[in-house]
Amino acid sequence: MKFEKSKNTRHACKNTRHVSFNIRRNDVAKKAGINRLAITTLSNDWRVGNTTVSMTLRDARALRDFLNQNLD
Repeated sequence: MKFEKSKNTRHACKNTRHVSFNIRRNDVAKKAGINRLAITTLSNDWRVGNTTVSMTLRDARALRDFLNQNLD
């Protein structure tokens, strides 16, 4: 995953066939929760839209630790 820099904000994207991952980081931001991860599941059904889960990087790290502990 490569970061693209624009001014003070960095973006990274990773796309698979069914899921899109996006990270937005801002090194100079002072607001809590400004660094975010968005996971979007892509829908092939026109009646159901794409679903996005957005979380802070702190929550994303907790999710990563949980998955690492419980997935083989």
